[in-house]
Amino acid sequence: MGENINKNISRRQFIKAAGLTAGTTLMGCDICKAKNYKGKTRSFSTNTDFDVTFYAVADTHFGRHQIAGDNELKNKQAIDKMNYIPGNLSYPASAGGGLVDVPRGLIMPGDLTDFGTTSEWNGFSVFDGFKDNYCGNGTGRLNCPVYEGFGNHDFAALHGTSDYVREQVKIRNLTSARPGISNISSNGYHYSFNWDTLHLVNLNLQPTGPGHAENSIEFLESDLQTNVGDTARAVILYFHSDFDREDFWDEADEDVFYDIIEDYNVIAIFYGHAHVGSLVPGQWKGINIYNVGLTGTGKFAVAHITNSTMVVAECVSNTTWGVVSIKSITA
Repeated sequence: MGENINKNISRRQFIKAAGLTAGTTLMGCDICKAKNYKGKTRSFSTNTDFDVTFYAVADTHFGRHQIAGDNELKNKQAIDKMNYIPGNLSYPASAGGGLVDVPRGLIMPGDLTDFGTTSEWNGFSVFDGFKDNYCGNGTGRLNCPVYEGFGNHDFAALHGTSDYVREQVKIRNLTSARPGISNISSNGYHYSFNWDTLHLVNLNLQPTGPGHAENSIEFLESDLQTNVGDTARAVILYFHSDFDREDFWDEADEDVFYDIIEDYNVIAIFYGHAHVGSLVPGQWKGINIYNVGLTGTGKFAVAHITNSTMVVAECVSNTTWGVVSIKSITA
């Protein structure tokens, strides 16, 4: 019997089948175009005047050189591109052109290492660790601060063999190793910060309750109530787990998450986990989401947000862009 070609496919499968690769520009719907979910209408904007540039990568997987080639080299190549492009690479004409500005920082939604071990963080006898490359706050290999979270490979209860890396996220929070952190969860893992009036929240593995996620959902609810409230300021969230695979959370968890954020001006969610080969923009319940892909490809995402436009573009080399997502923001 022939294959049923009418079966449902995921967003990731559709994008792969459609061949959205280097040079693809996705002209999506406006950020604040009305979106209905559960009878509610989303109609948000940045509601302020700012100009913020930042980078996003996921799944750096230090330690993977032991099973999957020189992952360390790919990370170094990506970092060197991050350092080079400010002031040297212009955005595509479709995204308004203009040179990439100096980034405020790099957000990293998890799977920093392969097994969460001391060596994968601090370095091997031959290979560097995560800290060598990403934790200098501008004094190491990378020229900008890093705002990382842990993923399922960074602690022992899921796919790691040690909790060391997860604990380093906490230690960096509690020792002010990242500039500008304004709120830290009571357990030390989750945190939020501001770039101008843009509010960003790191939720590590995913926005769920006690257990593997270390009750990030409670922190999120409290943080938004305290630091955003009814100001309508723009919010960006980031965490590791995928919206398609739902390996560690399910639809009920997602509904709880949405119920908490639905009345806030969440303009984007960044995540990883799926090891996609290129940036994957999408929509989830009317919110713009971005799977920033695997750093082992040597690519990374560049986000540029103003009071009128959000551009999220995939940097492929010092001179070329890959997938580019452009969203209009209207007041």
